[in-house]
Amino acid sequence: MILATSSPAFAISAGQLVAAASIVVLGAINYVGVRSGNFTNVVLTAAKVAGLAALPVLAIVAWRVTPTLTPIVPPDLARPAASFGVAMIAVLWTYEAWYFVTYAAGEIRDPRRNLPRALVTGLLLLTAIYLIVNVAYFFALTLDEMRGVPRVAERAAAAMAGPNGATFVALTVIVSTLGCNAAGLLAGSRLLFAMAVDGVFFPAARRIHPRHRTPHLAIVALTGWSALLALSGTYEQLFTYVMFASILFSVAAGTAVFRLRRTRPDHPRPYRTWGYPVVPLVFIGGSLAFVANTLFERPAESLAGLVLLLLGLPAYWYWRQRRPDP
Repeated sequence: MILATSSPAFAISAGQLVAAASIVVLGAINYVGVRSGNFTNVVLTAAKVAGLAALPVLAIVAWRVTPTLTPIVPPDLARPAASFGVAMIAVLWTYEAWYFVTYAAGEIRDPRRNLPRALVTGLLLLTAIYLIVNVAYFFALTLDEMRGVPRVAERAAAAMAGPNGATFVALTVIVSTLGCNAAGLLAGSRLLFAMAVDGVFFPAARRIHPRHRTPHLAIVALTGWSALLALSGTYEQLFTYVMFASILFSVAAGTAVFRLRRTRPDHPRPYRTWGYPVVPLVFIGGSLAFVANTLFERPAESLAGLVLLLLGLPAYWYWRQRRPDP
């Protein structure tokens, strides 16, 4: 991936510079209009899905290995539960943007109808794509050939189509990274805008550009911070403490369902939580288990994510005390 580079302390690699520059370009695209930002996101997503879809097609055409049933947990794996939790960091990262569409709800036509459709349809399609692609790996490589390989897709494509296949997958990964960044800038800037409107972020972030009709200062702020983070560490380090912090927010969101039902029983609720209270309890429990395992297995990255969260608390409390009563 673009950011997956290893560099000495205080050194910036060429890959990190390219990543930061690409973030700046995506920020400029989002700055000039929500249509251009959304169009870029759609194009990158379509290219990414097309690249992933080529793998199962290639597996059918260039069938190399006969898949065999194997134990889900290898018998010689030490501490399987902890290893599973570490593996889930990257897995959950691939699904991380599933809720980003909610941040742009104010710019969506008929959000009450289209938001649930987008969330459910998007998750089902994403799950199906990932499942089919992973099945394709078993037609290309044996388990021993996959063991210890960080870029399985590239190895599988190389086994079925040679160096050209590996190059194609590498380009797909680059496009996928760009698509992730594009979605993050589009949605994250709207989150900063909403926080500013609620009085818990810099007031300037709620300004709307008079011509482009975008939260331009929020976009500039998020673009600059994201580019700075891209220069600060490797891709794996970044998504590890992002996921640690993100799952903590998920725990808070799940807990808020119970609190709001108790404190605001008469508040309008156009959406209902399926299987309440079992579903949110299972969600909270699983999320807490993930957080605890990540903190134990990846303490440096977890603490970095926790520190970033804690740095925001004084600012949040300050603005909350100063904002006018709603």
